Amino acid sequence: MKWAFINHMERINELLGNLEQEEMKRDYPIAWERTHAASCAQVGRLLAQKRGVDLELAALACSLHDIGRWYTGLQGDHALRGEEPVRRFLESSSLKEEDKKAVVQAVIRHSEKGKVGSPLDEIVKDADVLDCYFHGDEISKPYHLARLKEVMGELNLES
Repeated sequence: MKWAFINHMERINELLGNLEQEEMKRDYPIAWERTHAASCAQVGRLLAQKRGVDLELAALACSLHDIGRWYTGLQGDHALRGEEPVRRFLESSSLKEEDKKAVVQAVIRHSEKGKVGSPLDEIVKDADVLDCYFHGDEISKPYHLARLKEVMGELNLES
């Protein structure tokens, strides 16, 4: 599956390159989307290793979690707007249907930081918050702060 993820990342980079050519107002530049997708994938692998979840599936879900924002350019409701694009992205994947469904659900649910979901959902949420924190974003929402504190503790890191 390792090489399958490399193929997924190539497709993600191609997709983002195509979207970069479109003239639209974006809340985040495509350069950030590329960086965030790749670094979230790595953070997701780390968390999956620690939590006993499939590393490559976690990396894929983490890399695709903001796909709704890639297409719309907008932060608002981007998790829900990611459902159809992520389904289309996964159509040609050799993943089992249950794994595709898990990735789609993790994308849809990743903005629900105050709710507890499946282990894959939780990895995507935690990777998102942790990656944003380490890129210098201000983490200010109470449920984001709580999640950040918990995952930092789990990894024996100080915030």
